Amino acid sequence: MVCLLFALILGVQCWRADYLPISQHEGAGRGQWENAPATKGRVNAIVKNSSDALNADFYAAERKFPLNSGVSAAKSSKNNGLIGIDFQHQTTAQLWQSWKLLLSRSEFQQIPIIGMLLAEGLRKYPHPEIYRSIYSLLSKPDLPLQNKALLLDLLADIATPESLNQLVDLAGQETASPMRILVLQAISHIGDNQWDGTFHEELSPVLEAAWTNLGNSDQAFLTAVGIAIAQVGAPEGVKQLLLTLSGNNKNNDTEATRRIKQEVAFNAIPQIRNPNAVGVLDTWFVQEPPGTPAFEVSGNALAEIGSPEATQKIVDWAQKAPAEGARNLEDWLSKIDEPNSLRVMSAITQKMSFQSQEIVDVVNKFNGNIGSNRVLSASKVSNNLENAP
Repeated sequence: MVCLLFALILGVQCWRADYLPISQHEGAGRGQWENAPATKGRVNAIVKNSSDALNADFYAAERKFPLNSGVSAAKSSKNNGLIGIDFQHQTTAQLWQSWKLLLSRSEFQQIPIIGMLLAEGLRKYPHPEIYRSIYSLLSKPDLPLQNKALLLDLLADIATPESLNQLVDLAGQETASPMRILVLQAISHIGDNQWDGTFHEELSPVLEAAWTNLGNSDQAFLTAVGIAIAQVGAPEGVKQLLLTLSGNNKNNDTEATRRIKQEVAFNAIPQIRNPNAVGVLDTWFVQEPPGTPAFEVSGNALAEIGSPEATQKIVDWAQKAPAEGARNLEDWLSKIDEPNSLRVMSAITQKMSFQSQEIVDVVNKFNGNIGSNRVLSASKVSNNLENAP
């Protein structure tokens, strides 16, 4: 059932690519829209009447926050839009009004650009009034679902504890709404939004609170939260997932909720990529017996992280691993492709001794493959040099 929910949450992206009016939305590095079609005619037909419920609020906001500073009145009147505005120099409040105005006018080409600038501004300072405005718009029953999806995507692109808190609150209130699957998708993807090239572990406390809250027993919601915890990869969040999976957590979940969470954790933990999680993963990796769920997924996660430190943990385990661990080791080593990790693996394993001959065979095969790849690479470079004009 959880696998079906994973597919459902991830599959909504295809629906959004077909029906939402953005063809090249890159947000802040998540690439959710890169497969969306650039068929403006069909899209505009879908959203043609989507802004009626918002126009009064938007134009009132435009009067309060002038958007055309630096643009002549004649030009502004002629274009009746936002052409010529230097969005880079707008305040965060003005960017929010610009974003809403573009949405109300179905002028979607600039929404990704303004959304990126708006997200940057809200990461520096929360602006509670803007979050209240977003929440108010999402609460409007007559606001089209397509417009709500864009607002939810904006919250996910911001990816701060404030925006995540709002998404979690919405998930609890929209239990019978068609919007709920979009809220859950936004939560499940917020962890892989590395908007400044880093994992944002400050999101984890919000997710951990939602995970351990006894009032949260909905399977779809827990699936979204579990995925996000894994993708953020903060050590404490990863520990919560492993405690749940092993059955060692000391909360008062019902048996049904406990089973749901264990299945979610089992599927989510291999998605961890944050190198800061290596320590807590290794703790469970070495203390859990081979074949147990916590052992399997922590080993998978270490292999998927693939850093030199994570690779070292796998090799250290292999030294004393039993023969039946050869299958695991072969699978994990096949996932490691980071060049520094491969060099570390090749260098240290040639100096190590292993208890099991089956493990030795796997290590030798792996090192042989590394050597073959290096020979092939060198041969290719040599041929390229020889054939160069």
